[in-house]
Order: sequence, then structure tokens, then C-alpha cells
Amino acid sequence: MAKKKGYYYNSSAYEEAIRTLRTNIQFSDVDKKIKKILITSSVPNEGKTTVSVNLAKSFAKNNFKVLLIDSDLRNPSVNKELKIENNVGLTNVLLRKKDLSAAIMKGYDEENLDVLLSGPIPPNPSEILSSYAMKNTIKELEEKYDYIIIDTPPTGIITDTAILSTISDGVILVVRSNYTKKEQVESAIESIDKVGGKFIGVVMTFAKKENSNYGDYY
Repeated sequence: MAKKKGYYYNSSAYEEAIRTLRTNIQFSDVDKKIKKILITSSVPNEGKTTVSVNLAKSFAKNNFKVLLIDSDLRNPSVNKELKIENNVGLTNVLLRKKDLSAAIMKGYDEENLDVLLSGPIPPNPSEILSSYAMKNTIKELEEKYDYIIIDTPPTGIITDTAILSTISDGVILVVRSNYTKKEQVESAIESIDKVGGKFIGVVMTFAKKENSNYGDYY
């Protein structure tokens, strides 16, 4: 059993929850494959980046070619989760300072998992994310990967996530148990709905399983 951010959680239960999430995504739309998956939350500290990283690893372990993108250009977290330097990434590519191939970390941690960090924090994140360069970059990437997991800022604070939802196939909202307020969740959903983004589900984090063999937080 491991300890994470002040909580004890059963790692096997957490891994099983991630596998279930992966399977549900794979079978959530029989007419169109959900390939570009955007993961967000209503407010900070709900665990969305942890979900993004572990979902990407789960797909990679299942023999899919996966790219994990940190599109939080204000407060990037993927590099912190993976404990790596965030010197080069998405902003370098969009500002044409680096080629895409040079910015992507190949086979990080898992053979089938590549990572594109956020790169240096720019002064105008919303403008960069809504640019044609961003749309063209995603189009180029989706030809090379089976799944693209996009970690985004909390949608209840800024417009960046709503912008990105228009170029994704589906949005997953991470909600922290006994933490996120109902109106915050409603506001997040409304902001995505307004621009035509597609929700494919909600993930609850820090939920305590009562009366189960797992017991602890997962």
C-alpha cells in the first residue's frame, strides 16, 4: 500500500480503476473511435494530472502507441508528476523554435508512451492554444498515435480547456470527492457544452470505498 499526498491508497485498486477507465473509453463510442482525449477538472488539486499520466501508461501497456501532452501553459504539472525537467515542449513547437520530433520525449517510462511537455510558459497561452499551429500540430500527431491524452488546466478558471475541447474527440472531467462543489462542476460542464465539446465521462478521485476489500483511498 502506498502513500500519496497525505492519503493512503491501495495501488492495486487504483490500477484496476484506471484499467476500467481505459476499457470504458475504448467502448464508449462504437461509431467513432475516441482518439484525442482531453482530461480536465473544475478547480485545481483534483488529481487530473495523475489520472492523465496513469491513463496514458495504461493504454501504452496495452500495446497502443500513446502520446501524453501537457497543454497547461500556465501551471504545467506533467513534468512534476514524471519528475523531469520542463525545458522543451509544446510552446517551443507552436512558436516554431523546435521541430515536433525534437520536442517529443520518445518511449518515456513505457516503450509505447511518448511525452510532449508544455515547454516554457508563454505570456499568451489562450492565443497560442487557439492558433492554427495548435490545430495543425494535433492533426499531424493523430496520424502517428493510437491515443493522445491531453492534460489541460482546470476548466472553471480559464478558457484554455474550452478552446482545446473543440479539437478533441472527448472530454473527461475529474471530480474530487468531498472537495469539488456542485456549482463548480456545473460551470465546468457548461463551459465545454457552450463550444460544442463532447463529454465522455466523469472520474471521481480521492473516493473512499466503503465495505470493500480495498478499503482505503484510491
